[in-house]
Formats: sequence, structure tokens, C-alpha cells
Amino acid sequence: MNTYKKTETEEKKPLLGGLSGAKLNLSVKDDLAIKVIPYFLFVTVLGVVYISNTFYADRKVNRKTELSNEVKLLRVDYGTLKFDYIQASKHQEMKRRVKQLGMIENDEPVTVIKIKD
Repeated sequence: MNTYKKTETEEKKPLLGGLSGAKLNLSVKDDLAIKVIPYFLFVTVLGVVYISNTFYADRKVNRKTELSNEVKLLRVDYGTLKFDYIQASKHQEMKRRVKQLGMIENDEPVTVIKIKD
């Protein structure tokens, strides 16, 4: 062994960065770290569940917004189609269409045929 030069021992790095454990009266033991692992894993799982729930809720809100916009557009289309249908089925419009085909409207009243038994 070298008697002229003293060997340097490695100092442990202080816990929590620049704060030393002695100042805060913290003593970390290996068995304490092992005891804390289940709690740490539990909190980690809760964090993952919380994040996934937030993403799920955001997707549902976006889907609801998309569907409500689609319903508004379909409501407008329905109103337009209904108006067109009502206009096309009016008597004057039917007369005009029949006239284009070369047919004429019968102005005589309808005759009823009765059969006697």
C-alpha cells in the first residue's frame, strides 16, 4: 500500500441536489426505498389513467362537436329538400310540367259510373 499519498474516498452525492441530507435530517436507507416502490408505481399508474382519461374525454368532446355541426348541415338540407318537394307538388307546377309533355288538363267534372245489381 502507498504510504506517501492518501487515497481519496468517494463522497456520496447529496440527496435533492445541492441540499445535503444532514441539513434536512433525511437518511435514505435501502429498505425504505424498497418500501416506497409500490406507492410510486401506484401513483404512476394513477397518472397514466388520468392522462388516458383526459385524452378519451377530449376525443368524445371533439366527436360531439363534429356530430352537432353535421346535424346542423343536415337540418338545412332537409329544409331545402322539403321546400323543393312542396313547390314541385303544387297544382300550378304540376300543370306546367304536364303541359310540357303535350298533355292538357281535363276541365270537365269527373263522371261517376254506377253499376246496378
